[in-house]
Amino acid sequence: MNKQLEKTGRNSVKIGVSVLLMMAGMGTGGGNSRLLAQEGLEDFSHWAGLCRTLLEQAQYEQAVAACDSAIALNTNDPIVWSDRGDALFALKQYAEAVAAYNQAIERDPNNSLLLTKRCSGAVELSQYEEAVASCDTALRMDNNWETQSPAVAWYHRGVALSRSGQIEEALASYEWAIKINPNYSIALAGRCAILSELGQGAEALTACDRALQVNENWGTLNPAIAWANKARLLKSQRRYDEALAAYDRALGLEPNDAVSWTEQGIILGILGRHPEAQLSFQWAVKINPKSSFTLLHQCANLNRLGSYEPAKAACEMALQEGDGNWGDLGPAYAWVQLANALTGLESYEESLAASNKAIGLNPQLADAWSNRSVPLWHLNREQEALAATERAIAIAPGSSLAWFNQGRILTGLGRYDEAVDAYNRALRGDANVGDRPTMADIWVNQSAVLYRLERYAEAVASADSALGMAPESAPALYNRALGLMALRRYGEAVTTYERAIQVNAENADFWAGKGIALRFLEEYGDALAATQKALELNPTHSQALINQEIILEEMKQPNPTSQN
Repeated sequence: MNKQLEKTGRNSVKIGVSVLLMMAGMGTGGGNSRLLAQEGLEDFSHWAGLCRTLLEQAQYEQAVAACDSAIALNTNDPIVWSDRGDALFALKQYAEAVAAYNQAIERDPNNSLLLTKRCSGAVELSQYEEAVASCDTALRMDNNWETQSPAVAWYHRGVALSRSGQIEEALASYEWAIKINPNYSIALAGRCAILSELGQGAEALTACDRALQVNENWGTLNPAIAWANKARLLKSQRRYDEALAAYDRALGLEPNDAVSWTEQGIILGILGRHPEAQLSFQWAVKINPKSSFTLLHQCANLNRLGSYEPAKAACEMALQEGDGNWGDLGPAYAWVQLANALTGLESYEESLAASNKAIGLNPQLADAWSNRSVPLWHLNREQEALAATERAIAIAPGSSLAWFNQGRILTGLGRYDEAVDAYNRALRGDANVGDRPTMADIWVNQSAVLYRLERYAEAVASADSALGMAPESAPALYNRALGLMALRRYGEAVTTYERAIQVNAENADFWAGKGIALRFLEEYGDALAATQKALELNPTHSQALINQEIILEEMKQPNPTSQN
């Protein structure tokens, strides 16, 4: 019977509606003998053809069931085993797919395409040596590629080598694939990623653009992979707006790519667009709730937003229930961010413990030492805090975060000249990269120290630098106004206080400062109104109370200059 079935034409099978309806909803594997008995169809060609048709229609679970029915009648057909492997591969059941490909290869050992399929399955199982060996065998056999060519084996070989860290060898494989097929978009996209990693940005960008221009031969993928690779390259070149546009294109094609959503969120965070970044991270978490990579960056972004309780929850989820895939970072960085969240919640002992855990995992992580300084400072362990920043600076001399924290500590210790120097070093460091303090943050703090040193013109200049980057920074406006007051430039001070009030009309300090500046301008009516607004917001504001008393006395004088 099997011999007769093997001779039957595979492509002549007609699939009735009733059969398709019967197949709908079937799970993978099992139930074949019952299925055959119910339908009375012991026809290998029927089930083999149905398997192929369902595979082509992307009905993968039903395809596996049909393949199983065919295999139950004839275990010796390599094509059915191959189709079964393809369906399982599409379902991301890679171990079962490789097992099916092995069965096919056992029956057709010189088939290069089957060997290449096994290679691709091994890649997904992180069995990179086995993958390379299988692709090498396929290339050596160079037989029966069906509609494919050796380019496909060179491509999958490149993927295996790339994921195992053999970058230059991977590049050579991709280039062989492209040499055989110059329009092999997926290989061009892979070449783009490798060249980017090797620091060859211009060539990498050309490869990605070529992949998108050709736009064919994507295999089981689509152009989203080239757009994502291009976005990563543009990010490495600090071309953030272009990178965001590339991620938009990638996500338009592949909206369920959690990694691209996360990487888009990282760029938005670098640009200071933290609420938008949070939306990207939320989408990524919906797609992959256990992604340590996403949860970690979500935690860091929430810290930047001052949402410390949700940040703590995200970091704890990443550490306790995450999948352990951290991207370029690692669990130590998650402990750093957890420490940040705990500091924000004023849980300083717990924050210190989290920082110590991070250091235990990675003693050379500068951020762990730098962030350790913060709870130590709050716990009044100043010298230990200063030592922690010095250790961070020794590890990463260009760390703006370390210099920034050191500047804050030195300011608190009254060592203002050293603090100014620390802030200057912070400005020359890696500010605005990832979770660094922004340049505006550093300029604001430096302006405050310069004010304390009575270097008022420099204090105003530093505040102006901060405002050039963050025009609505209330602390920068306040520091600028203080400097102008000290320079007796009262009219400019009033204007600056008014800008600060536009940012935050509920801040009593801003109204009190405006009242004092107006008093010096002898505009007593407006000064009194501003001062009374400050006291409305804070009835115990000492400067406002004193200023109100002085204004009322001045207004009692016979001929005040102005009473508005």
